[in-house]
Amino acid sequence: MKVSKLFAGLPTLAFLAFCSNAASTHAEDAVSVPPKTCESRPAEKGKSQQRFDAVALMAVANELETQGEAAFHLKYDAPSAECMLETFTVGDVVAKVHYNPWEKGTSTLHYRIELARAHANTEVLVLYSGISAMVSGGGYMFHVSEERDGVISWYAMFRDVPAYSEVKTLVEQIANGSAIPLLAVRWPVGAKEAEIIAYDSQRLKAGKRR
Repeated sequence: MKVSKLFAGLPTLAFLAFCSNAASTHAEDAVSVPPKTCESRPAEKGKSQQRFDAVALMAVANELETQGEAAFHLKYDAPSAECMLETFTVGDVVAKVHYNPWEKGTSTLHYRIELARAHANTEVLVLYSGISAMVSGGGYMFHVSEERDGVISWYAMFRDVPAYSEVKTLVEQIANGSAIPLLAVRWPVGAKEAEIIAYDSQRLKAGKRR
């Protein structure tokens, strides 16, 4: 099943591509110098709610697909105040948490967590998506993803600014392998389009929220 064909009711890919022009940073070139240490911590707890809105998440996946095979990475605006929040370990995985106060935009960085594993390093991104918030017709839209071995997996969405305790718990689950993706996509070498390799139809419902 192809990303671009899953939801025919989404805005056109051309429109999503136009809106995504401002989001030009991705995980490999996000920060050129070490960020400063955060002067204050984000809220540990809050009223953030997870959402399981298939349309909102597929808007992000469609936007990603319009970038083509060579640029098949989640992109976001360059953060204005990224800082180093903390380092913690999950088993033999070291997690370094970068924090950027929430900024509205097409695609903006809220958290960037470096995961240093024995054989591979990845990043967990918590991004705000203005496009998917608009498409879903209500609430904000933050999504949590990891790119690993050419596969981009989304593990959660939030309809409010996510509390740090929820982000950290989810990162721990991703690091120890217990997190189950809502959606995972990849672009096979030489293929004409991306493909979906995991889709949790039990949790993802059009317009559903917890």
